[in-house]
Formats: sequence, structure tokens, C-alpha cells
Amino acid sequence: MRGLLYRARRPAPAATRRDGRASQDCGAFARPPHRTPPWRRALAAGPGPRALAAGTGGGHWRRVCVTCAGGVPSFTSAAAMVKAAGPAAPQAAVAAPRPGVAPAAAAITGEADVFYTGTDGAAYVAGLAPAFPATSLHGHLVGSPAPAAIPSGSLGGPAIALLARGTDNALWAFTGSSPAWISLGGRLTSSPAAAAGALTGGDTLAVVVRGTDGAVWIREFTATTDRGWAKVGGKVLAGTAPTTVNVGGTLYVLVVGTDGALWRNSTVNGTKWSGWISLRGRIRGPAAATPAAGVAVAFARGTDSAVWSNEFAGTTAGVSPGWKSLGGKITSGVGATSAPDATTWVLALGRDGHIWQRTGVWPALKNWTRAL
Repeated sequence: MRGLLYRARRPAPAATRRDGRASQDCGAFARPPHRTPPWRRALAAGPGPRALAAGTGGGHWRRVCVTCAGGVPSFTSAAAMVKAAGPAAPQAAVAAPRPGVAPAAAAITGEADVFYTGTDGAAYVAGLAPAFPATSLHGHLVGSPAPAAIPSGSLGGPAIALLARGTDNALWAFTGSSPAWISLGGRLTSSPAAAAGALTGGDTLAVVVRGTDGAVWIREFTATTDRGWAKVGGKVLAGTAPTTVNVGGTLYVLVVGTDGALWRNSTVNGTKWSGWISLRGRIRGPAAATPAAGVAVAFARGTDSAVWSNEFAGTTAGVSPGWKSLGGKITSGVGATSAPDATTWVLALGRDGHIWQRTGVWPALKNWTRAL
């Protein structure tokens, strides 16, 4: 692609731990990014990397980013993201979801949306409530997209940010400009996951990934600052990705350990972590949602290919501790989100290759229906 490209600034010489010491594990991210907001404009002399920076091949895109948390663009709605992405090529077919790749979801005031990676490698978005058809956001993704619902009063929210792993294994962010995606660097071995909300250090957009050392790494963005990559630790089972959720000012990170169980860690300030605690189970493809104040629920694919849930923070009347089956026969990991009105969506690919959902006010979810 020719024209103006956004590029990350040259990285610092080493990754940094949250205690401020230089990390000996910086090989997990061969290109740790600079701590200042990362964007600078540079003139591209020729075609750029294929990783994610793929345009539509024509037309002028209108930037409708409402805020940039440390440089990560966000949008007032999924419809705004679609508008920013520009018109699709004439008679372009909408790609089906890529087999085995989990859908993801985000809900803000007034809407809920599903995001998926198509068989063409591009990111797609479709409306769950209100419904609108799947539309391409372009790019070349590896694994699942990572939308982050930014709540009202936080980082310019309500808004949605979208991140993904590119074919160069770096972290990329959707811009709605030209190019459609920009690199945030890093060296990922999983899809990212992202969550936004308040921490004691201020409103934060947190992104978690699996590094090349198999551990969890985190990158936090405030309204003005990119804090760079930091190691959380743990051992994430190869082929799985961490997930994260902000519950009333506590940021939880969930991973599938090398024992196949779900493990959690948490922080209230982004620097000091509680330590890893096992939630047991034998699962794959976890996701998490916060259906009520102070409540967090993990959803995952079990060894029976059904969806299972575990309310691991807070208490909901009628919900007992531990894993509960939500049924279904799925062929991917799980995506989940909750709206401010407590409506929750749980999504996964079915055996027919379509995206299926259970939705309702937690824990009273309706039966499985086809979402897309």
C-alpha cells in the first residue's frame, strides 16, 4: 500500500517489569514498544507489510475516532467503525467465520456487536442488538479479533476499540483511517484480549497476550500514556489465549494453564498482582463478562465441546460456585460480553460453521439460537 503509514516508534532496548527492573525475558517481545504514545507519520516509498495494513483499494475514508487512549483509536459505535472502514469493493462477498476461530463480542450503552475473523483473514463486525449484517473491517488477522467495550465516563466512552494479532505476530489496532490498521509492536503467540475501565492509577485500556516465553504480558494505555509491555507471568497453554475483564476497578486476567485448568490473577492498580489462583476445570478458549456490578463470569469450551460457565467474582442469587454446563456443541473457543443493562451474550461457532448465541439477563440465558 502506498501513501502515508503510521509506524510505531523505535523500541526501548529492553522490556520492563512492573517493579521497574529490566526483564531478562524480553525475548518474549523482540520489539518492546516505546513508553510514549507510539505514532509518527512516515512517508512510505512503496508497498507496506502485509501484516494488517490492508486498504480497500480506493476511496477516501473519514476518520471518526472519538478518543485515543495512549494512541489506540476508539469509536462511538460499530456502525461508526464500518463507516470509517470505507465502502467495500463492488459485489464483494462477506466471508464466513474462519473454522475453529472464536468470535468475540462487545456491548456498550445502546448496542451489542459480534466480531469475527473471516475465511479471507479480514476482521468482520455484525450487530447483535440492534442487528445489522456482517461488514468487513479489512486487515489480515491471526486468530480472533479483540474488541474492547469502553464504558461511559471512561476514556471518552461509551466507545469500542478493536485490536488483533497480525501475520507478523505483532499487536495491531483498527484506526478507521488510511491505513485501516496500525502496528503497536510486540511479539505475540496468541490472540490478544482487551478490557477497559477504572484502576487506581486512572482509567485504563488493558491488553493481554501470550508471549514467546509462554507467559502473560500486558500493555496498558491511559488517556495520555502508553505504559509499554510488562510481564505478568504464569504459563499459558500453547494454542490458547488469555482473556481479561475489568470488574468495578479490579482487572482480572484468566488463562488456561499447562494443566488444562483455568487460572486467574488480578490487580487494582496495574502494577501489583494478587497471584495465580486455580479455578480448576478442563477447558479451552475462555472468555469473560461482567453481567452485574462486582460480578464476573468465565465462559469456556469444555472437553465435551459444550460451553461451561464459572462465576468467579461476586455473587448472583441462584448461582452456586464452580463450573456449570450451558450445553451446545461448539467448534471454537467462546466469546462473551455484558451490556450495562445486564444483558449477556455468549457466542461460539457451531458444527454448521455459523455463530450461535445464548443471551439474556444472567443467569437466565435463553436457549441456543443462530446469531449469524
